[in-house]
Amino acid sequence: MPPTDALGDRLRVFGRTWLDAITYAIAVAVLTGVGALVLGVATGGGIVRAKYLLFVAGWVLLAYATVRLWPTSPDDVGTPPTRGVTESIPATNDSTRFQAFVRTLPPLRWVRPPPSEKRVTPPGKLLLGSLLVLLLSFLMETVFGVG
Repeated sequence: MPPTDALGDRLRVFGRTWLDAITYAIAVAVLTGVGALVLGVATGGGIVRAKYLLFVAGWVLLAYATVRLWPTSPDDVGTPPTRGVTESIPATNDSTRFQAFVRTLPPLRWVRPPPSEKRVTPPGKLLLGSLLVLLLSFLMETVFGVG
């Protein structure tokens, strides 16, 4: 048996990275869905208004995540090892309060987080979450027949 299992280590990091991103995206979709449902019922539109609110919220989140992912300078386009070489202390990728909340949710609370340089950025996770919100709106209309 070799002293280091490089392929196994990479697969574990890959799995932890995507578990972190998918959990974040599901949390965004669930909280947006609950908020849209509460707002739709509170305003008298019911579940139909909630579907429309989810559609609008999904596009707003998608636009916001796209703007956040857009590079600010040509230096931002390089690969991660070449980015920020001149910085002595790199910024952390997961510094948001929502990310701290997501880390307390069941799948992530039992799994060691991936290394910071391997994590999906919060805007990338938000992009995945916005796609799930749009998928939820689509499923409400096509699968569940919400008019």
